[in-house]
Amino acid sequence: MPKTLMLVLRFLFGLLILTGCNSTSGSVLPTPVPSATPNPTAETKSLPTPGSPGQMIVYDDLQVVMSQAEITTSYLTDFGSTRVPPAGEKFLWIHISLKNTGTGERDLPAPEHFSALNGATEFKPIYGHRKDHADYMALTTGLVQGQAVDAWLRFDIPAALELKDLWFVFLPESSQVSVGFSSSNYPAGDHPIYLWMCAP
Repeated sequence: MPKTLMLVLRFLFGLLILTGCNSTSGSVLPTPVPSATPNPTAETKSLPTPGSPGQMIVYDDLQVVMSQAEITTSYLTDFGSTRVPPAGEKFLWIHISLKNTGTGERDLPAPEHFSALNGATEFKPIYGHRKDHADYMALTTGLVQGQAVDAWLRFDIPAALELKDLWFVFLPESSQVSVGFSSSNYPAGDHPIYLWMCAP
């Protein structure tokens, strides 16, 4: 019995030595690291060329014209008070006209379908209530056949911006400009975008 046990121990010791020698004598291969595969180039949606103020577009029987843009540092409200912007900002005003050229009633685009754009920075309209200026957000929500309306949209923008730095945007099917996004990954990338320069 002790002789057999001794043989087993020698065998195990020899196996341990062989395993140790083999592991140190061979070249050690590094753990494989998956190589970075380049992302396929996504097709991006570029913005269309902006039109000039006064240029009309037609989308689904709706005529839209951005007729005028102006910047102010204060304004008189319908209620007789004067509004000034927060520090470092000023007001951008966009005058738009819309007409239903279809055969039935249609909804006005919601305010979130309009934007002011400075590079990749997008501004959304807010209530204005400027004296003697129809506020777009105060309009009724529908247009009957042949009806036309015109109103103003107000945007709060950084004080350093001028009209030449800004575009006005109409997004009839989305609420955000999706510049540079893959149209396959971001459905809004496939939505129509209409642009006007704010400066004449």
